[in-house]
Amino acid sequence: MKPVIRYFGWSALSIETDAGALFFDPFYRDYCGAKWFDLEDFAHASVVCATHGHEEHYLDIPDVVKRSGADVIGTKAVTDYLAWRSKVPRERLHPTEPFHPVDVRGFHVTTFKWQHRDINLWKALTKAVFQGNATQLSWAWSSATNAPFYSDYTGFHVETPGCPRILNYNEGFNTKMTDAEIAEIGSRLKTDVLLAGMQLNFMEDVARGAKALDPKLVVLYPPHDHFHRMMGVTSSPWPEFQAAVGKRLPNAKVVIVEPGDSVDPVTGEVTRGMRARKAA
Repeated sequence: MKPVIRYFGWSALSIETDAGALFFDPFYRDYCGAKWFDLEDFAHASVVCATHGHEEHYLDIPDVVKRSGADVIGTKAVTDYLAWRSKVPRERLHPTEPFHPVDVRGFHVTTFKWQHRDINLWKALTKAVFQGNATQLSWAWSSATNAPFYSDYTGFHVETPGCPRILNYNEGFNTKMTDAEIAEIGSRLKTDVLLAGMQLNFMEDVARGAKALDPKLVVLYPPHDHFHRMMGVTSSPWPEFQAAVGKRLPNAKVVIVEPGDSVDPVTGEVTRGMRARKAA
């Protein structure tokens, strides 16, 4: 089959090739008023990669792994948590260290660390209680008790036959990483396709990160749009992210995806509207 990248909303993406389907952060539940897919849409997963332990990245991984029989790649904190809390067999768990690649079901995967924007879980929990924000309270409590919140923040570089080299930086483009730190990742992990989260007002950070990694194709996705709306926070318009990246990388193709879209990683052609529900 021709390789394809699919976007399922939140931070859930897949790379699908002859080797199988590798998923990042599969997440499908009704959350912050948004729901696009169901468990069965993830049932063909052969590999699941967990970027970190915040609930909207993690909570549906155990059910996806149980339903699909997929192997899991992530930090030791994530894989230990899955073994302890969800009883996932150890032979299907592949803990990784940065820049120590693993080969799992036809995918050659190398991880690296990125830094999350500042977030204080206990401050968020206290604020939610004080303001009576039930959804925010649920998020803070669930993150503290049902997911490995303490796991390192992890990006993934994926190589598989017949497919360009794909790097998922997730939501890590913000003020925390220096140009030199990102350039070091780029020097070690040559990238053809960059998957990058866009949120808040980090347009220039996404753009300088893309410049440092120097891909031919940049796929931008909104990992937290509905969560931020619930928090009363707005992000800059998505075309501003696209324009900022295009200015830094004039020879690259830059596309924006919405839940249900798929992308040809070779040509950058976007197909709109793979099966998806409308968000509430």
